[in-house]
Amino acid sequence: MKKILAVILTVLMALSLFSACAGQTGELDTLVIRSYGDPMSFEPNVTADDFAYDIVQNLYNRLVKLDASKSVIPDLAESWDVSSDGLAITFHLKQNAKWHDGKPVTSADVKYTYDTIKATPEYFLSPNLATVKSIEAPDEYTVVFNMETPDVPILGYLAWYASFVIPKHIFDNGQPWEDNPAGQDPIGSGPFKFVEHTPGVSTILEKNADYHDGEPKMDRLVFSIIPDDMTAVQALINGEIDVLEMFPDAELENLRRNDDIRLMLNEYPSPMYIAFNMDVAPCNDQAFRTAFAMAVDRQEICDKIYLGVREPEISMYPAVVKWAANLVDTVPEFDIAGARKVLEDAGYTLDSDGYFVRGVEIDIFEGYGFPETGKLLQATLKEAGIELVLLVQEFNAWNQKVFVDGDFIVEMQGGFQGPDPSALGSRVSTNGSMNQSSYSNAEVDALFLEAAKIGDQQQRADIFHQIQAILAVELPILPLVNYAAYEAHRSNLKNLPIDGAGKWGWQEYTFTEFVK
Repeated sequence: MKKILAVILTVLMALSLFSACAGQTGELDTLVIRSYGDPMSFEPNVTADDFAYDIVQNLYNRLVKLDASKSVIPDLAESWDVSSDGLAITFHLKQNAKWHDGKPVTSADVKYTYDTIKATPEYFLSPNLATVKSIEAPDEYTVVFNMETPDVPILGYLAWYASFVIPKHIFDNGQPWEDNPAGQDPIGSGPFKFVEHTPGVSTILEKNADYHDGEPKMDRLVFSIIPDDMTAVQALINGEIDVLEMFPDAELENLRRNDDIRLMLNEYPSPMYIAFNMDVAPCNDQAFRTAFAMAVDRQEICDKIYLGVREPEISMYPAVVKWAANLVDTVPEFDIAGARKVLEDAGYTLDSDGYFVRGVEIDIFEGYGFPETGKLLQATLKEAGIELVLLVQEFNAWNQKVFVDGDFIVEMQGGFQGPDPSALGSRVSTNGSMNQSSYSNAEVDALFLEAAKIGDQQQRADIFHQIQAILAVELPILPLVNYAAYEAHRSNLKNLPIDGAGKWGWQEYTFTEFVK
């Protein structure tokens, strides 16, 4: 009986997918997007819910948002100013934005949203508003964030997770946001309106014809839940879905051969990198760290482990964030002979087995190509006279040993270094929350503080370049390859989120349309 029910459910889901696809009904332009699972809620701010993220991106707006390049661009705020002392950020709101029930979006909604988040430590964005002293709404379309200390990076966090402006007249009723019925029947200000959610199957949105940035091109969006990657790939090939954001690298060549499918590379500022524990030998010796860096063949990692998708990362801040990355002062080039010379010049001597340094343990967690990368490192470092011992563990054990106990010599990890370049500070500032290296440089600390006070992007870029120049010499961390994955979608689509750097938000489908 269970098998029969499973077959029936599968058939019904397939039929629902076919009926939703553009070109199937002949009536509505419908975009079908693969989703991994059910959202916890459509209230967008209580927690960071990956299964809801692409949906709420289209239901709500923020003050500012991230585009395909992960840069901050306007959203409800058409512009903003930072005072000369960095203690006031003034947002100038668009005056034609409306909630889906027709009421205007005003500064009162903005103030209510962020005042409530700041006052509720459990809400995801709350810690990032710690430097906000007060929020003022001097008129209906102006909002001022008064800061305890200068904190320009706050713009990036306002553009990232759980930072959506919500309607005061709906949520200000004495209930916690997580208990408000609007969490299941949402009213936003975004390009699409909520229609329905069928657990385990899909979420459907319809266009907001009165959207302040222009009427969306699609009549509706269907976020179709397909947890399994291979099932999702086949659904795209079959024309059952239109957008597949991520898929296994092994399927890349298969999809490349399909003329009905367009592939676009999506990169994130989340590089794989190595951290050296500078409290212990030999990592407390800069000569060792330099020689180690020179024995890393990033191109080999890219080609053999990631099939050319994840490219070598040579900048000390992810190169995908073009305005902030320093591509002049970069990591040492791959040079085995040079690495050996660095060790020799520093006084290291070869043992009878041909090693300058023995027993350097590297902690690595399972999956994501990390253990395989470790094996490649082990081979090239051996050529340089450094014995690398791989300690591969499941993630929770690795996390306890490395992050909690700090019991490691060298470790390998990834991690998002956005949405603002100041996030690098959490990994290399003296008191950074993710400074596994125990690195401390007063000049670097001072430069991060200086960057937080300046609103001009070019001036900030100059400061971040200085920081990276120092890091490229001292090497508390060592980038390996970037984080990248291909997105696949129907070739008769244009103006997808990935096409919209500087124009529209990431995972926003306002301007997506079928090529007729």
